[in-house]
Amino acid sequence: MRKLFFGMLTLVFLGLFLQACGGGGYKEVVSIEQKGVRVTILSSDGKIKKGNNRIEVRVKPPKKVKELYFYMPPMPGMDEMRNTASLEEVEPGVYRGSLKIGMDGPWQIRVVLEDRMLTKDVFVPLSKTTLAGGGPASSAHGGHIMVKPEKLQLLGVVTEPVQKRDLIKIFSTVGYVSYDLSRIYEVTVRADAWVTDTYDRFVGEYVRKGTPLMRVLSPDIQIALDELRLAKEKGDPELIKKAKEKLEYLKVKEVVRSPVSGVILEQKVYEGGYVKEGQTAYRIADISTVWIVAEVPFKQARYIKKGTPALITPEDDPENKIEGEVDYIFPEADHMAKTVKVRIKAKNKGIALKPNALVDVLFKVPVGNVLAVPETAVVDTGKRTLVFVEMEPGMYMPMPIKLGRKAEGFYEVKKGLKEGQKVVVKGTFLLDSEAQIRGIYGTGGGGGHHH
Repeated sequence: MRKLFFGMLTLVFLGLFLQACGGGGYKEVVSIEQKGVRVTILSSDGKIKKGNNRIEVRVKPPKKVKELYFYMPPMPGMDEMRNTASLEEVEPGVYRGSLKIGMDGPWQIRVVLEDRMLTKDVFVPLSKTTLAGGGPASSAHGGHIMVKPEKLQLLGVVTEPVQKRDLIKIFSTVGYVSYDLSRIYEVTVRADAWVTDTYDRFVGEYVRKGTPLMRVLSPDIQIALDELRLAKEKGDPELIKKAKEKLEYLKVKEVVRSPVSGVILEQKVYEGGYVKEGQTAYRIADISTVWIVAEVPFKQARYIKKGTPALITPEDDPENKIEGEVDYIFPEADHMAKTVKVRIKAKNKGIALKPNALVDVLFKVPVGNVLAVPETAVVDTGKRTLVFVEMEPGMYMPMPIKLGRKAEGFYEVKKGLKEGQKVVVKGTFLLDSEAQIRGIYGTGGGGGHHH
């Protein structure tokens, strides 16, 4: 009986000794080493997983652990999370206790010591095997994909930090040159007159300001001239004044000239004809400034506003670039062509823009300084849009995001990413294929994929 008692007592002391020496079955999961301090986290089964975990923490050289917790930053539809370990010091630099993890996913381990804080990004479920990148070229664990470091270059996986960019939306369409209707002039006379000459003018002709349009002979003018002559012969100041006022009103000279440089749109008088007071003899369009009417697709029309700059290129002179700006957006849309008409006003130097000619119109619309990712980083599963975020070298997490406008090969990110996070910009296709094979997207992520 005594031998049995001493045997049992020996086993108890041996168990306590082994436990104090760290031999109580704890297996290393992850270590963090920064600035000469190494913190090793072990668990009873060699894993950190969702739910309760029995853990041991070793600090070398021994230091006081004030706090150890797993931190998850806020994600779309979720607040930040913080799971703190309950630890008790069993000897200098060695702590044991429990840690409850709320969910699988990307976490950051934070170990708060007396004089510093050590951090490491990981993905739960976590084990030494997943961190080492065990298995083939890539493997999936929970909701992330692991790639062996030596395979990254071979597979062509390249990451890039998410950052803010000054984006400019660039798109082009087709338009046609139109007369500026605010610059059309009508040539009339204020007295009935006979047309004695039209100088061979014709519709479509370009005339410069001062070019003769017609020679006229007006009986009213002749009468007014005779009245002025008679008033002067009588020396009556009042009659002279009235005769001059009448001539000033009539403003009809023998030769009527073009008031502007432009194109004759309409001619209603001919040699030997008669023109009545107020009748339009000619309509002339000043084409030193013209309108370009462009058809803008619905998807791009929302970017266009009054004052938006445009670059116009004549089809017959592709080297000539003419600047203009939008001065009107038509209220009606073409539901068949799915376009909206916009009017651009442009200076027509050298008459490079010929009315009714087709032109190419290029718009450059500033989007603003926004958080953006390259379009090569985006995976469209058909039901949601995501990118692969690098948690640490070789560990990639598919992250759902909400996109905004697209410009210059980039997408505006409205939700789901923070500045500084690294996303995969090359090799996305391989990670997407692996995620599909492993079923990481779940039932909600299927459908046709677009890259």
